[in-house]
Amino acid sequence: MSANDIYDTLVVGAGLTGALVAHHLAEASLRVVVLEAKEAPGGVAGKGAGLALLGTPESYATLQERLGPDTARRIWELTHKNLNLLTATINKMEQDATQTGSIRIADSDSESDTLQQSITLLKQDSYTVDLNEPTEPASLRGIKTIDDLSFDPAALTAALLNHPNITVECEAEVQSIKPRAGQPGGDTPLLTVWARKHYIWTKNVVLANGAHAIRLNRSLGDVISPLAMHAVDLRTEIALPTPWVLKNGAVIVQALDEHTWRMVGWTGDNKDVLAQLTEVAEQLCPGVPVTARHTWWVAQSQDGLPIVGQLPDTPNVYVVNGLGPWGLSWAFIAADRLVSLLIHGEDPALLGVDRFFAQ
Repeated sequence: MSANDIYDTLVVGAGLTGALVAHHLAEASLRVVVLEAKEAPGGVAGKGAGLALLGTPESYATLQERLGPDTARRIWELTHKNLNLLTATINKMEQDATQTGSIRIADSDSESDTLQQSITLLKQDSYTVDLNEPTEPASLRGIKTIDDLSFDPAALTAALLNHPNITVECEAEVQSIKPRAGQPGGDTPLLTVWARKHYIWTKNVVLANGAHAIRLNRSLGDVISPLAMHAVDLRTEIALPTPWVLKNGAVIVQALDEHTWRMVGWTGDNKDVLAQLTEVAEQLCPGVPVTARHTWWVAQSQDGLPIVGQLPDTPNVYVVNGLGPWGLSWAFIAADRLVSLLIHGEDPALLGVDRFFAQ
């Protein structure tokens, strides 16, 4: 085995988060290999609405009440930085993005009061938000934001992976990750990864493959879990210039084109998500036909924030995972935090894995 046979980093998972990590490391002149179990890169990000939102599904007022003002403020600041990083990445890769904003709809009088409290608190923290007045096709009131961005995750993922320092292997499901004494390199620790009936030697491994990472590191099963996502596409002539967020962030409605809306929904309590989507569809545009249905899985952490860092008792194995149903609101900041850790040794802070594992 020669030095040319050794990669600096092996990334498991060729979705958007894995592609971001791989690209940033490649830009730092590191040799990176990305392994993808499926036939092509892309992951699950493109199955949603392609929408990166400011904040979290939970309203700002509720988040402050649950975690305290300082932590809630830090969380929203991270999602704002995520949008800034998304914008910079889109510009660098010569991709397209649209600043659509969004409207977070109140489903009840009590929720309307909570949203009004959130508006007051967000304005105090210098965010541009306002109360949206009821409009057709349904009389809905909620918070209107301007920062949210729509883009094509699949196209961006492909562009990120198109780099001379990145090797991509598809249909290469990782079977094992084991330590190996470094040769050459003296005391340099190496990892041996078995995938697609051959060994790959690398200095670091990054698990960016969602809930599938549990199979490669069982300790992750204690802190992340798979979450089912569902979507329905509706044929309608009604214009929807601004995406809507309903059901406390558990349903997102966005126009895919002039005649198609996509409704993405999820639930963490085993309730029938499709029934909830049907209820929302009948509320917004009754009688319109469903043209397609989609189902996929994402990984969500126990506290709803991404998990970034080196896993316990597994030297040189890192994780960027648990991004949850609003994954595009976290992918860029989570990847940035992991790359900063790998290259500069910077602490991921609020997103760090050590909030779950004693280091």
